[in-house]
Amino acid sequence: MMSLKRYMTLVGWGLLVTTLGQMMGLGEKPIRFLLKDQLGLSATEMAMWMWMALLPWSLKPLAGLLSDALPLFGSRRKYYLILSSLLAGLLWFGMGLVPRTFYPLLATAVSLNVMAVIASVVTGGLLVEGAQSHGATGRLSTLRLVIINMTFIIAGPASGFLAGCWFGWTTITSGLLFLSLVLVTWFLLREPPLVTRFDKPGDALRAVGRQVNLLLPWNCKTLWIVGGLFFLIQVAPGLYTPLFYYQTNTLNFTPQFIGNLSVIYGGMGLLGSFIYPFVCRRFRLRVLLALAIVCTIASNMAYLGYVSRNTAMVIEGAAGLGLTLAQLPLFDLAARATPKGSEALAYSLMIACWNWGLSLSDVLGSWLFDKFDQTFMNLVWVNAGTTAVVLIVVPFLPGNLVDCKEGEMST
Repeated sequence: MMSLKRYMTLVGWGLLVTTLGQMMGLGEKPIRFLLKDQLGLSATEMAMWMWMALLPWSLKPLAGLLSDALPLFGSRRKYYLILSSLLAGLLWFGMGLVPRTFYPLLATAVSLNVMAVIASVVTGGLLVEGAQSHGATGRLSTLRLVIINMTFIIAGPASGFLAGCWFGWTTITSGLLFLSLVLVTWFLLREPPLVTRFDKPGDALRAVGRQVNLLLPWNCKTLWIVGGLFFLIQVAPGLYTPLFYYQTNTLNFTPQFIGNLSVIYGGMGLLGSFIYPFVCRRFRLRVLLALAIVCTIASNMAYLGYVSRNTAMVIEGAAGLGLTLAQLPLFDLAARATPKGSEALAYSLMIACWNWGLSLSDVLGSWLFDKFDQTFMNLVWVNAGTTAVVLIVVPFLPGNLVDCKEGEMST
């Protein structure tokens, strides 16, 4: 078994690459300004383009199923991570070469995200394996949020800067990040030898079938309850794309200032990440989950004061702290709810529920913003009200998962 330190190093670099190097990392603002200024897309059209481009992130369970059920060259993780990272890097280079029109960009973006999803799912599987084997679900979930918030700090100003440069710099930088993961995986990842062999026709399909059967709702109710909670929290009409248009069209923020706001958001989020390892070993997870939903509501309500550069900086910082403290108990819950032997599939299924809700949320919020001429402030009220409804779910979560602290076994 790999040491916790080796797990944390490998998982940390994998999370950094698949978060910073993905399309919504360094490439987010260059791509959004490309779509807005060069292709002339409306808020709804941009949200739909982004939804289609990012659709592979909602299909993460398929990548998890491949990794868990069908070893590649005798490995469940290593070669999936190496090949997907290699291809993602090359496809990033391709993004800089295709014509700057709607469909060629979309097709390349979808292919890129398929490879990035596989790399992300395998990294998530390694996170759960390390967390469960070392009794560190809270600490490794914290590592995930530390990396995400570090990404905000790095990607915000870097993405804002790249938005004003030749688009090729974005594709080269992001591509090289994914290629670095190839080398890190090759040297760090050690896996025990597998005894699984597919000598007869149909063996591979039977292995896939066993994995699917283990995670059917009637065999793994806990997994689906947690996935449903993730979906409900995220599906409230979203603020992300409407906020971008509000920042640029109403408040006249520059790309660099918008990028710099991410530094504040990420810095306060990083502070929240360092708090959780102490909290998760002192309080039951059920209490932390209820507080997580309250933090989500309060953080989004703060956007009612988003009217100037000064208030934007304060609110982005408050949102970074509040939403990080909200997300950490949820990711801790996901790591606890993952069945052994199905780490990549089960964990990715719960994260996919999160992504399904998030992508639908952005399209729904953008549609309300465009179709019904809703103001950004009205959307804030709608988002907060629908999120508050999720509080009724918390008392019904399985006690064996949430009525204990990190490292404890609930009976």
